[in-house]
Amino acid sequence: MFRRPPPQGPKDLAMRQVLSVKRRRGLPTLKQWGALPRLLTRRERLLALSCLLLFVLSASALGTWYVATHRLEIPAEGGEYVEALVGEPQFVNPLYSTASDVDADLARLVYSGLLRFDPKEGLVNDLAEKMEISEDGKTYSVTVRDDATFHDGSSVRAKDVLFTITAIQDPAYRSPLEVSFRGVAVSQVDDRTVAFSLEKPFAPFLSTLTVGILPEGLWGGIPPRNAPLATRNLEPIGSGPYKFASFSKDKNGRILSYTLARYAAYYATPALIDTLTFKFYADGNDAQGALENRNVEGMAFVSSDQEEAVAKNRNVTLLRPSLPRVTTLSFNQEKAAALKKPEVRKAIALALNKQAILEDALSGRGAVVDSPILPDMVGYAPDVAWPTFDPAASMALLEKAGFPKVDGSDVRTLPKDLYEARKKAAGEAGGSTTNEFSLTLKTVQHPELIRTAERIATQLADIGIKVEVAAVPADELLADVIEPRDYEMLLTGTLLGLDPDPFPFWHSSQASGKGLNLANYGNRKADTLLEEARQSTDEATRAAKYEEFQSLLAEDLPAVFLYQSAYAYAVSSKIRNVDIPRVITPSDRFANVTSWYIKTKNVLR
Repeated sequence: MFRRPPPQGPKDLAMRQVLSVKRRRGLPTLKQWGALPRLLTRRERLLALSCLLLFVLSASALGTWYVATHRLEIPAEGGEYVEALVGEPQFVNPLYSTASDVDADLARLVYSGLLRFDPKEGLVNDLAEKMEISEDGKTYSVTVRDDATFHDGSSVRAKDVLFTITAIQDPAYRSPLEVSFRGVAVSQVDDRTVAFSLEKPFAPFLSTLTVGILPEGLWGGIPPRNAPLATRNLEPIGSGPYKFASFSKDKNGRILSYTLARYAAYYATPALIDTLTFKFYADGNDAQGALENRNVEGMAFVSSDQEEAVAKNRNVTLLRPSLPRVTTLSFNQEKAAALKKPEVRKAIALALNKQAILEDALSGRGAVVDSPILPDMVGYAPDVAWPTFDPAASMALLEKAGFPKVDGSDVRTLPKDLYEARKKAAGEAGGSTTNEFSLTLKTVQHPELIRTAERIATQLADIGIKVEVAAVPADELLADVIEPRDYEMLLTGTLLGLDPDPFPFWHSSQASGKGLNLANYGNRKADTLLEEARQSTDEATRAAKYEEFQSLLAEDLPAVFLYQSAYAYAVSSKIRNVDIPRVITPSDRFANVTSWYIKTKNVLR
């Protein structure tokens, strides 16, 4: 009745296993997949293998495409940069570093202040977490951020700020910054807060708070008179993005190189470049030679004479950020009676072709200016009427003022009263004293300024004024020329500060001794405007007063403003993300050094 089913072959069994998938309504098991090839013909197996291979290749291509299109190269830690500096470090200490570009460069990297200069934003918080200014503008309360540490691991606190400022104010330390904090009372409110109390409002005060902060725990036990001798001046501990690593000396004790390492615990974004090494040279020519020989990778400063050669070096990028340095021709009316005449001062201003002077001095790399307040500063007034180049008008003014050319001479003669005054000053009754209209122009022994002075002499000769150029060694300028005001005309480059306060250069109180009012300018209305402007914290108020001040300068013409210099910096082309639109001092090139990088790594986005 019951028959045994006929035997099933391997093929029938495999078929049942495959078909069972349909009954279960699920995915095939591994065993079922393994049986599939036995059900396929040779042709079907080749087709399936081809499809599988095509799938693998497509997936691989898709994966490669995805990685290629979604791969992102980002900055990574690592690398070393070697830069040439002219000079030698001595005081890598914010109490003294402003006196030397080398010290200022190193201190800028090692130390940090309550505020810092940003090339795009101006003054921004650094160690300061927040700042409150009283309504009367005389009290500044600053809270130090909680996460800032010195390179020895100790926390930055209010006591460190208090120590630093009081040390600057202490005459025993002999800090050149003492004048900046004169009349400022500083006190500790709590562990993280300090208060600065001013005798009267002073708008430029905030710019003084960029000074680096010293660790009180390391410096507090050193007597002030011994501070300049302390080893910490060359082995500093600060709270900046880089920490001291080492320096090397030759057998004579001269420092040859100085190395800084990135501080991984830096409170802001830590730097990416591992080490910065600086090598020191006697002058710019030696530094340029080291760059050409690849002993260094960059130069802190490239003079106008070197720019063409350095620009051809493929291993560097030559940057030219703006620098608030104004080259000025100042008139000393007390030394040269002819300059007391407004017509003469205006005639000289009209005779000067500033663009031609700029071409000679800096090969055109800079900007012609008319005012001591530059375009990017508070109070710049482009509508003020300054004299513009007009030699014909200049000569007409001199004729009208009584300085004629006689008997076809190229040099004008003095009016009788000035000629008699010259003879009297010379102690002669007549004789060899000439009545030629001549002036002496003094400047410092520097190629750029000498070229500028010689060009001025040539242009003034074209209108009949004879000019003798006298170049003075830099180390003699202050004592022998500026302090005794021993010049008729003086050509100088003035580096303005972070705040455009013209008070130090144009207030009558600064017109003698070491004061920087080199034109001995005295105008009561101008004095009042400068005093009121620096006491106002309202930018619009300051701008209005500075504009009125510039109108007075344009009318009185105590000096002629010639051009604004550019700062040339050669940095290694291997360093990326170097963006320096402007600097206040050369050390400001490191304002955003933490964003520079050499190494990169790839990540998927």
